[in-house]
Amino acid sequence: TLGGYDIPAGSLICVSPWVLHHSDRYWDNPEQFDPSRFRSSSGPAPFTYLPFGGGPRVCIGRGFALIEAQLILATLCQRLEFSLWPNHVVVPQALVTLRPEYGMAMTVSRRGSSE
Repeated sequence: TLGGYDIPAGSLICVSPWVLHHSDRYWDNPEQFDPSRFRSSSGPAPFTYLPFGGGPRVCIGRGFALIEAQLILATLCQRLEFSLWPNHVVVPQALVTLRPEYGMAMTVSRRGSSE
């Protein structure tokens, strides 16, 4: 029994990071993009934020992915500006990883350029 539900033996149970990360049970304004929620020294409560899984099965590439993402973003944002096309709606699509269902239609220009 888990949370009042009987789970048959041999069942596969999956945790949905999307649902967990958007739960008002754990997050203030869960639908709002707010990086400041991660600034506290304690960070989020254990197992409430699982971008790479958790426990003994945490993704082996976690450290590399975090460093790689920071380096790529820092390099691109130093040189380029990104603007989402007007009226382009970003619809989250939860597959193995979360991605925008219709892509991210953007205009890219050199930083400081008037184009």
